[in-house]
Amino acid sequence: MKTELEDGREVEIEITGSPQNKRRIDVEVDGGRRWVFAVQENVAVLVMALNEIGSRIDVDVLPTWIEPTLQRIGLEGVEA
Repeated sequence: MKTELEDGREVEIEITGSPQNKRRIDVEVDGGRRWVFAVQENVAVLVMALNEIGSRIDVDVLPTWIEPTLQRIGLEGVEA
């Protein structure tokens, strides 16, 4: 699923699942960063973040657009 941010960038959201992790959500900005979330009790929990070249990075604060974007697909929010 693709959606457009207010600044015009496109964000792709991919939802996958497995027996161990009922849902996994990948959020990727075109040509930019990627955030991987696990879903627990309808709340997204950040598993890891990757930079533009796919290397894992530390994230202190998520972009403000991520939580409203995930709420649009039916989640309650993001665990802080």
